[in-house]
Amino acid sequence: MPDTPPARWMQWRVKLVKKPTEVSAIERRLAGNAVGTRHELPAPDGIRHGFVARIRQEIAAGTYDSEERWLAAEEMLLSRIEAGD
Repeated sequence: MPDTPPARWMQWRVKLVKKPTEVSAIERRLAGNAVGTRHELPAPDGIRHGFVARIRQEIAAGTYDSEERWLAAEEMLLSRIEAGD
């Protein structure tokens, strides 16, 4: 009986991903200058309440969305598309 080739479903595909601790320059620009909240540890429920409160204040004041943030997000999206992520 001849040897049969392995089934296609048996082939492994490995995709390398960034470590969770790696942060790109674009992601740092998107995060902005969150003084005091960048190093805040999550509460037992997993939420960084100080960070959430700061973001809510920025949204209410109308300062959360800025041209710089949109450009950084666009740059990150395009780089991810080019990388094939």
